[in-house]
Amino acid sequence: MNENHQLGATPNAFNRRATAQGNFALGPLQQLVIGDQWVGDSGFNLMVVPNPEQQFLVMISPLFETHQFAAVPAPVPNRSAKNGTAQNGAIKYSQTVAEKVSKNILHEETGMWLNQTAGVLPTDCSGYGLQMVDATTTDCFITPNPIMRSGTIPHGNTIHATGTSTTFDKPASGDVRPFLQLNNFPTADGELAFLPTFVDGSDPGDMQHDFRQQIAASLKLLGETEFTVDDFINPIRLLNKHANNLNSVTSLAVSTQTGRGGVINVPYERAFAGPQDFICTFMIEEVATPGTVAASAQDEAACFFQIQYLQSIPLLFPKGYKGKDVLFPHWNVNTLIAI
Repeated sequence: MNENHQLGATPNAFNRRATAQGNFALGPLQQLVIGDQWVGDSGFNLMVVPNPEQQFLVMISPLFETHQFAAVPAPVPNRSAKNGTAQNGAIKYSQTVAEKVSKNILHEETGMWLNQTAGVLPTDCSGYGLQMVDATTTDCFITPNPIMRSGTIPHGNTIHATGTSTTFDKPASGDVRPFLQLNNFPTADGELAFLPTFVDGSDPGDMQHDFRQQIAASLKLLGETEFTVDDFINPIRLLNKHANNLNSVTSLAVSTQTGRGGVINVPYERAFAGPQDFICTFMIEEVATPGTVAASAQDEAACFFQIQYLQSIPLLFPKGYKGKDVLFPHWNVNTLIAI
């Protein structure tokens, strides 16, 4: 008996290879794999936790952090019956965040950054429907939010945030606000404003006063003298300090507030301190190395790459302050160098 069986196979319509090189679908995400690992120790995490003695507790931690990236080696097809096949470029990531001094781990996360494209085949003669996505479908489903970040956190949370990428050539240095997509984050008078608020909209004055006092106490405990309480309401200065000598910036700004993503929490998290949204901007920056000259014989490279990011995960505390539901800020920032 003839035991030969033909296995079903995806047609080689995408010129798939076992390498990320030449994977057009990665688009702006290609820069994430410039370094296998990115390391940073200049950032901070601000976290609020429920506290039975004083209703809530503000915790601030200086950070030591690593990110690892690896490209999925070929575009990933998303098919349709009549509208063509979109192709996603994908970068796998692993993030570990620890306290700077003790190296006690605060956060672990794994996931993927995705870049949606409409494909490259104007027509498809194979009959498999692999042609480019038509213009109307592209405008509705790909163009508004081509960049995505999906992640899993061991607290029992899964995030899927969508957004856009923007490239800035020869930008001004020293101020990352033009790259952050500030409107994705909580603001007041055009500046970042990470403050607790009541869900019912009532006056949060007393609660915000307590919040500021706890930040001051935490900074005193850390022996932090460079930064002030206001820097932990508006942490832009924590990033601007390291945003110098910029040659270019690629901004990846994603949020679950676009209506095209979301956060899923385990029931315990939902009941007591549930993450409500995930907002993040990664700024991949090419930086001129101070004191070097391009094409010189120096050992020091003329430029290097760093990632600066701001990430916000607001937390809902049911009856979190004087019997009222509260939305507390939770954010982290850091600057990481590709190695």
